[in-house]
Amino acid sequence: MTFVAGNELMYIFRVFLACVCGGVIGIERQRRTKVAGIKTHMMISIAAALMMLISKYGFIDVMSMAGIDWDVSRVAAGIITGMGILSGGIIFTSKQGYVSGITTAAGIWVTIGIGMAIGAGMYMIGIGTMLMVVIIQLLLHMNLKVFRKPTKGYVSFKLENDTAAFERIEKELATYKISMYQFEWERKGKNTILMRCQIVIPTKYDRDEMVHILMSIPELETFEFS
Repeated sequence: MTFVAGNELMYIFRVFLACVCGGVIGIERQRRTKVAGIKTHMMISIAAALMMLISKYGFIDVMSMAGIDWDVSRVAAGIITGMGILSGGIIFTSKQGYVSGITTAAGIWVTIGIGMAIGAGMYMIGIGTMLMVVIIQLLLHMNLKVFRKPTKGYVSFKLENDTAAFERIEKELATYKISMYQFEWERKGKNTILMRCQIVIPTKYDRDEMVHILMSIPELETFEFS
């Protein structure tokens, strides 16, 4: 009886430790107002650790029966399948083709792995991975140029019905190494055309500089950054 109680306390400790690790990852996500925050990551990590414990130890009494062979990895494998359900509700694609939620979905996947590792008793791997995830998230959000990626934007310009205005805009953006692609043209009047396109802005410009560049163009109507 004492042996069983000792094991149960160890299992509860593993679930608690997985909860803490999930919460640490969730803090950073919640601070950035992501879909999945502290509670979500804690619940996911708890569930993964619990399922891993069940997979390893939940069928010991059945396995001890003569002639019965049980694959202890089956329950654990089902945890990964459940990841697809969560990812489907987190990743979104906008009308402009911008994809959001991939990092959060990947973070949830890692959180599941951390919970499984701790549930299996692999404490160092679980805690070490949690620290790696937190460091990566914090480091890559420091807005350092080395970690930046080109910014995609969706802009619209109101042009007179001639090519001179378009050529001037194209030339002005080219001076900043800003490329234009995926054009859409719409006639708004007899001599007016609304041009929509996507742009790619180099990493050397921050958000304030990008706004200043676009606002300096008289024909600008609207703009949006991904």
